[in-house]
Amino acid sequence: MVSQLIQDSAIYIYFQPIVSIRSAKVIGVEALMRAHDKHNEPLSPIFVFDQAKKEHLSFELDKYARTKALETFKPLLDANKELLLFLNFESHLLDSKISFDDFAFCSLANDFGIPPSHIVIEIKEYQIEDTERLKQFCDFYKDRGFLIALDDFGAGNANFDRISTVRPHIVKVDRSLVFNVHLNFIHKEILKSIANMCFNIGALVLAEGVEEEEEILRSLKLDIDLFQGFWFARPSATIFDKALVDEKITHIGARHTQNVKSSMQRKEILIESAKAYTHAIIETITQKHQPDLFAFLKEFEIIEAIYCIDAQTGIQEGNTIISADTNEFFQPARNGDNHALKEYFYITKESKRGNYLSQKYISRASGRMCRTFAQKFAHEGKESILCLDLKVQTL
Repeated sequence: MVSQLIQDSAIYIYFQPIVSIRSAKVIGVEALMRAHDKHNEPLSPIFVFDQAKKEHLSFELDKYARTKALETFKPLLDANKELLLFLNFESHLLDSKISFDDFAFCSLANDFGIPPSHIVIEIKEYQIEDTERLKQFCDFYKDRGFLIALDDFGAGNANFDRISTVRPHIVKVDRSLVFNVHLNFIHKEILKSIANMCFNIGALVLAEGVEEEEEILRSLKLDIDLFQGFWFARPSATIFDKALVDEKITHIGARHTQNVKSSMQRKEILIESAKAYTHAIIETITQKHQPDLFAFLKEFEIIEAIYCIDAQTGIQEGNTIISADTNEFFQPARNGDNHALKEYFYITKESKRGNYLSQKYISRASGRMCRTFAQKFAHEGKESILCLDLKVQTL
């Protein structure tokens, strides 16, 4: 069947744009294979590639599809000299002992007059058993000027170690992690971890399969800038509607900018509110011999816990006053516990402002997400730090 498809020229190339929000433009297109049977009915690409495996024609099909992709891409590159071609590679072929030269990326690119620096070779690393051969393949083509992307990362048995081993230029995060990321705290944290690892080794992160506006906005908040998916444009045999894609990029950019401004405003309001809470609590502590701090937990619902630390030693003074239920694993700190290595202690201690609002973290007291606002104050001839654990939403 596969031989017949090739012989009948029944294999086509569709393109889907890849956009950068911060650059406000389409930076590339992914070439996607499509095929039709003798009745002109569409065939699933997965079915065609599976059939090629059965017929021992994977290499031939892969090379034919790449050739068609390069041929079809050349006019687009002529029109936009900055455009990148994202080109899929049948990754399981790497576990065979085919020579890297036989894959013919170099010769094919040269035949069509396409610089290697404009071709991104996409590899599904989880389909490759031999890590060393994967690294050798990537190094071989990187040395010749090609860009390397790990495709569908997070699907299957994705291996985080391989990101640092291969050091790709781009990591394409699988749709399964991006789907409803704005509603899924676990996926958000996994996506954040992948993004942080990639940034640390100099790789860009691309969110694949975005279909919802909020998925894009949440990914942008995690500093992910490259996107591909139906929300921007579906794969098409004709060139995508550039005006429409540009309009969507502008829309998302404006919404992201507004979200950043709103986030900054909310943080400023939170800090000012926290200052007011601490002022009232400090005033009570300094004026009363046995202040009733539980009253503040009732008055200010956002406060989950209140405790004081010696500003010199980091040792807690008295037990934590907490509103949340606790269990054997999550327990509030007690009188005499040491906070000296906690960020909110040593930054507040050294800060000229005398206060600090931490990033979000999981409270060891309750197991819930919180932020700690710490305020330095003087009482009875010594300096202490009042800490308020503030409840936050997980998304």
